[in-house]
Amino acid sequence: MQQHLHKKLRAVPSPMCPCGDAEQDAAHILQDCRNLQSLRREIWTRPVPLHEKLHGPVEALHKTTSFITRAGLHV
Repeated sequence: MQQHLHKKLRAVPSPMCPCGDAEQDAAHILQDCRNLQSLRREIWTRPVPLHEKLHGPVEALHKTTSFITRAGLHV
């Protein structure tokens, strides 16, 4: 019931990414969002699998944290 109320009152923001291509989830943001493509290429100079961005060594996690911060995202 409570979830329905939030949807009806629009108290919860849309799960859609501002780019309009997909829902704003970790995979989309870190791998595919066209609005973040240049920042993604700046942080990761080579293709990096999602698993490494989320569960990799400390250096990989620092890059992910930097990406999220510089993109202005809130988690």
